[in-house]
Amino acid sequence: MRTRSFDRLYAVMLGLVVLGSLSCGPPPLPGIVYAQRHPPMDRREDRGSSPGSGHIWIRGHWRWDGSDFRWVRGQWVDPGRRRWVDGHWAHDRRGWYWQEGYWRGGR
Repeated sequence: MRTRSFDRLYAVMLGLVVLGSLSCGPPPLPGIVYAQRHPPMDRREDRGSSPGSGHIWIRGHWRWDGSDFRWVRGQWVDPGRRRWVDGHWAHDRRGWYWQEGYWRGGR
C-alpha cells in the first residue's frame, strides 16, 4: 500500500531526473575534442616560395592533443578549381574545439 508521502517523494524524484537530463544538453559531436583553455596565438610561419603558379597557402594551426596544444605547419597546395575555407577555433559551454577547414567548389 502506497502512502501519500511516497507518491510525493516519487514525483519529486522523477521531476529531478527529468530536469537533470534536460540541463545536460546534447553530447558532443563525434570527432570533436575539447580543450579547456584558449588556444595560443597563431605562429608566424615562413611560407617559403610557392611550388608552382596557382598554388595557395593553407595556414598552420594549433591542434589539441588531449593534454597540450601542438602546432600543425601550414602547406602549399594546388586547389584546382576549389576554394579553401580556413579552419578556426570555436567555443561553447564545453570548451574550445577546432572546426576543420574544408574545400568548397568542384573538382
